Amino acid sequence: MKTINSLSGGKTSSYMAYHYPADYNIFSLVTIEDVRCSPKDKALIKKISDKINKEFIATAEDDKTLVVILELEQLIGNEIIWVTGNSFDSLINKNGLLPNSLRRYCTSEMKMRPIWDWWYKNINDKIRMGIGYRWDEMERAERLTNTFKGIVGKSSNGRNKWKEIEWREGYFPLIENKITHLPVKKWANSTNLKFPIDSNCIGCFHKSKEQLRKNYEDNPNKMNWFIKKELLGKGTWKNGMTYQNISKLGIQLDFNYGGGAGCQGGFCTD
Repeated sequence: MKTINSLSGGKTSSYMAYHYPADYNIFSLVTIEDVRCSPKDKALIKKISDKINKEFIATAEDDKTLVVILELEQLIGNEIIWVTGNSFDSLINKNGLLPNSLRRYCTSEMKMRPIWDWWYKNINDKIRMGIGYRWDEMERAERLTNTFKGIVGKSSNGRNKWKEIEWREGYFPLIENKITHLPVKKWANSTNLKFPIDSNCIGCFHKSKEQLRKNYEDNPNKMNWFIKKELLGKGTWKNGMTYQNISKLGIQLDFNYGGGAGCQGGFCTD
């Protein structure tokens, strides 16, 4: 059975890729279409465009994640495959409403589906997927889903043919080997990788308001993208508060930043 490591560009999944090699390493990139959020480094834009085989404009993730994934590939000495699906903007337009804790289509469409599509095209046989959950967050592993519904061809009338497939079994090498946050942090500090303080989409609604406010300080253009989407009248990211109001909060100095998102699909890990 082939193995795939699902990478996010955070410390934990990078630790997994370094210490527990797989047949394939895959990173699924969330893209947005706002040029005001584009990296200033034009050479980096070119590298990412080459990796995803289409024009890259910007991502809802910290740009440091892009550099980490590129440099991690050199560190582990194995290719990291980049995949990407529809842009965040197009998904919001298609669904008519912003994703939130009740409409969590963002992870499935921008993280899971691109990896599933690559798997179906290139492997199409059940795999073991390495997922970066640590021993101190083992409860996340219990909620993992191993089936996914994807496009497997065309029907006689030309419409997409969908099928739900049990395509993977998740395995958790860090849980199995009782790896907690401390050894991951020590390893990360021993490398030259410049990890973002907060991994995955910087405006993810799973993040606390304190983290979102800090992310506004570090990535104002990207957090403004999240605010502008709310101003379109398609709902709010969080229940009971707007990101515009969060941007006006004071910075909480004693908050433990960098907790990451709380998705359980095995794709939004630290």
